[in-house]
Amino acid sequence: MSYSILLSGCGGAGRHVAKVATSSGRAEVVGLFDPNVDQIDKARALYPDAATGDDLQTLIETLSPDIVAVAGPDHLHADQTILALERGCHVLVEKPMATTVADAKRMVEAADRTGLEIMADHTVRYMYPWHEMSIAARTGEIGEIFFIQGDYIHDMWSHYSPEGKNHTPWRIDTVNPQNILLGGGCHPIDTFLATVDSPVVEVFAYGSKKSAPDFPSDDCYIVMLKFENGILGKVYVTSGCSGEGMGEGAGGGFLAVYGTEGTLWKGQLYRRGEKTVTLANTSEDASVGGHGWGKSVIDFLDTIDGKIPNPIPSRIGARTVAICEAAFKAIETGQPQTPEWF
Repeated sequence: MSYSILLSGCGGAGRHVAKVATSSGRAEVVGLFDPNVDQIDKARALYPDAATGDDLQTLIETLSPDIVAVAGPDHLHADQTILALERGCHVLVEKPMATTVADAKRMVEAADRTGLEIMADHTVRYMYPWHEMSIAARTGEIGEIFFIQGDYIHDMWSHYSPEGKNHTPWRIDTVNPQNILLGGGCHPIDTFLATVDSPVVEVFAYGSKKSAPDFPSDDCYIVMLKFENGILGKVYVTSGCSGEGMGEGAGGGFLAVYGTEGTLWKGQLYRRGEKTVTLANTSEDASVGGHGWGKSVIDFLDTIDGKIPNPIPSRIGARTVAICEAAFKAIETGQPQTPEWF
C-alpha cells in the first residue's frame, strides 16, 4: 500500500524520514510545513509537487494525508501530533516524543481515543553496534544484567552558535530551548528501555551549566537509575564538550551492558578467560543521515500496514520523557524521584 505523507518540520530529520519512505516505494510526500523558509525551500527542491502552507491544521485538513511526520522543535511535538491524530493521520514523531509528562499523557490518550498509531522515532536503537548489543544482552549472552550505562557526548557548538554551520535557532530559544537531556540523553535512555524489561523505579540526577555559553539551559547531566529488578543504570550527557564526539566516552557511546557472565562494550562481547568477540553488523541498512531512519521508518510503515506490532508506541516514548522529568525534579529537590510509568 502507498501512503501520503505530510512533513511537519522540513529540517534534516524530516527530509531523511521522507527520503526513506519515498525510496521504499510505499509513500509519497504531499505536504510540507515549516515556518523556516530556508527549510521549506530545501524540501520543495526535493518534492516540487508537494503543497505548502503557513497553517498546519489547514494543510492537514486540505490534504488529508495518511501520515504526518512530526520533525520540528521538541516542544511542538505534542500539539502537532495530537492535531494530526484528531484529523485521522498516523504519526511518526521524532524524539523526544514530548517534553513533559503531561504532554506525553495527552498523546497517549489521543492515540487510544483515535485508534491511530504514534511511533516515537528513537533511531539509535536501530543502529550498529547498539542494536546488536541490546539483542545480545536480552538473549542472555552476558548472563544476568546488573549495570547498564550510556553517554551522549557531543560538541553542539555548531548547532548552538550563530556562527556555526549547523546553527538551529530554535535550539537556543530563550523561551523554549532544546533540553539536551531530553533531546540527546533520550538516545541512551531509550536503548536502556529496549534492553531492560523492567520499570525504572528511582531516578537521581545532577545538572550544571558551564561549557556551552550560547545555550540558555544546563549543558551537562549525570542521571542514575534503579530498575525494579535491581539493575542499576547511569546516563552521562554533555553538549558543551570541546571537539569531542559521541562514542569516545568511557561507556563506548549510547550503550554498555555489564552482566554476571560477560560485558558488552563498543560492539564487542567480553567474557573472562575467553577471546573477545566482535558482534556482526546486522544493521547495515539502518543508518541514513547518521541515524537509524533506514529501519525505523520502514518499521513504522510495516506497523500501519499491520505487519508488525508498533515497536515504539506512545507509552514507550512516554517512559523516556518520564525518566527525564524525574531527573529534573531530582536536581531541583536534591531527592530521588519515582518516574511515572506508562
